[in-house]
Amino acid sequence: MLNRDVTVFDNIAATYDASFSNTLIGAQQRMLVRGHLQYFLKDKSHLKILEINCGTGDDALWLSSLGHEVVATDASANMIAIAEQKTHITTIQNEPVFIQCDFEKLYARFKNQKFDLIFSNFSGLNCMGPGQLQVLGSDLHALLTAGGHIAVVIFGKHTGWEMLYFLSKLNSRRAFERWHHKPVKVSLKEGVEQPVYYYSIRQFKQLMSDFQLVQKRPVGLFIPPSYLESLMEKKEKLFRKLVNLEHRFSTLSYFSGLADHMYLLFKKKVI
Repeated sequence: MLNRDVTVFDNIAATYDASFSNTLIGAQQRMLVRGHLQYFLKDKSHLKILEINCGTGDDALWLSSLGHEVVATDASANMIAIAEQKTHITTIQNEPVFIQCDFEKLYARFKNQKFDLIFSNFSGLNCMGPGQLQVLGSDLHALLTAGGHIAVVIFGKHTGWEMLYFLSKLNSRRAFERWHHKPVKVSLKEGVEQPVYYYSIRQFKQLMSDFQLVQKRPVGLFIPPSYLESLMEKKEKLFRKLVNLEHRFSTLSYFSGLADHMYLLFKKKVI
């Protein structure tokens, strides 16, 4: 048996798809991210892509289906095990390679390889403190080809939905929780918490100083955070309207920081 540290995400791997990927909100937010990423990929073929915090592998499988060579990593062995199970039922010829690897070990594991794109979806990087992000940024810079890119999706810091929803509940603490500079303990499920850091676009750019920000897009400007899934299930007509608004205004980069998540595309600087 593989010797490893158990991560908090091992505890939610078995239910991750049911609780997020396959939900109304999770599916629509993932579709938005893929739309932004596909715009970047549209004139490119057979890129070598490293996905980090890949979860249960849905995005890695999708990227592979577009003809790219994908190596996908996650710190959670349970997430990786589920991702590998999905390769057994896929018809993709060029299947992704799934490897258990946490952020701190990425450079050591892949230092002899170069990637055209590094991708991190749905806030895996928000689990890192500022100092850790700076180190990771340097590592990712070294793993990229000249002119390579990183595409990340992180939490928005001033999310409109969150402020309005919790202020309506007279809960100012939750309404402005993301505004804190200190980590916030987020409940993943009963008894399982993860410290989360919320960064503005400006803060994140400063921490990833080896890269130039070339694009920013909102993900969840009108579509609400996933904790409102049960409400959206009851209000399907409203949800469809919100989805339509989201797609209509999906390129409004100015409002990215007000969304539940932000898609940020960076290009490697020559140092």
